[in-house]
Amino acid sequence: MMGMSIVSPIISLYATSFGVSLAVASLAITAHAFGRFVSDIPAGIAADKIGRRPIMIVGSVLVMVTAFLNASAENFALYLVYRFLEGVGSGMWMTSRQTLLADILKPEERGRIMGYFQAFMLIGSSAGPVIGGFVAEAWGISAPFYAYTATGLLCVLLTYFLIYEPKGLTRKRVEGEHFFKLSDVVRLLKNQTYSMACLATFVVFFQRSGIRTDILPIYAANQLGMDPAAIGTILGFATITNLLITVPIGYAIDLLGRKPVIIWNILIMAGADIGFILAGDYWGLAFAAVIMGLASGGAGQAPLALATDASYNERRGLAMGVYRLMGDLGSMIGPIALSAIADATDLHTPFWVMDGLLIFSALMVAIFAKEIIKTRFNKDGVVLSQT
Repeated sequence: MMGMSIVSPIISLYATSFGVSLAVASLAITAHAFGRFVSDIPAGIAADKIGRRPIMIVGSVLVMVTAFLNASAENFALYLVYRFLEGVGSGMWMTSRQTLLADILKPEERGRIMGYFQAFMLIGSSAGPVIGGFVAEAWGISAPFYAYTATGLLCVLLTYFLIYEPKGLTRKRVEGEHFFKLSDVVRLLKNQTYSMACLATFVVFFQRSGIRTDILPIYAANQLGMDPAAIGTILGFATITNLLITVPIGYAIDLLGRKPVIIWNILIMAGADIGFILAGDYWGLAFAAVIMGLASGGAGQAPLALATDASYNERRGLAMGVYRLMGDLGSMIGPIALSAIADATDLHTPFWVMDGLLIFSALMVAIFAKEIIKTRFNKDGVVLSQT
């Protein structure tokens, strides 16, 4: 995660060095997201067929190689190709390690351990842009890609020497050992609890990329006249509070249940969107960003725990691949849809539309999802699970 975010400050700047417009330069971000999108399900299927560890290694190698090639790309077309392949490698790694975690975590500890895991991801994501900015300043605009290459190499070594396939676990197989059947995906999505977890993550990622990454910075600049530094610190408040709440919310997911955490955090996220509209100055936006950061923790972690619970009887790699696909689909559609709405109306309307989607998803989860795992403490303080 640190490697991926090291290049975030210079992705578009590097693209414009090829002489393309800002609008065209944004394709460098889209290409990476599209690479993750197309690799999610194939990576999950391969993780079931070949193993989790091999797909993690191949994905890490692909990221390492394409990051190195990006540093010396001869033209913008090659840059886009390398960014796409970089996204494919990233998707392979993310899907297979998520499947591996689902394998090794007990149901009653899933929320808490994923909370610690999420904290490390956020630390890496937060540190990366700072490192990337200093690297670019010291050694040039292409240097962060070499730093990304180094983190990719480290990831390969760590995966190869220190990560193992889980022993003693029964791998979910189906008759005929087929590679892929659409009926498998249809059966997964007919599982109401699993499909509601997918809906929740779709809407949450839609909000993150559409509001937090796209509309909010534009709104702060155009409506309130804020400079990039002010906007960056506002987004920083959201990241810091997200990091602080990650571990506590993991405990809440295990002890209170997946459903209530999903529902309440999505509704709080909707409240944060209204806060952005009502805010009239920097501190108003900062307060709303803090609320958004607090809600993002549970809204991001709890759907994954619920999806894992609900798909315990399925091929786990495929289940995690479909789940990740829904999140990446939300990331891709969010900025496009909300930007189109802003162009057709004004900068307030995307926030109201997003609120409608968030409230709708919370209601759907409340009505159709079932709590699969319930946890409680016994007299010795040990967490027990009931299905």
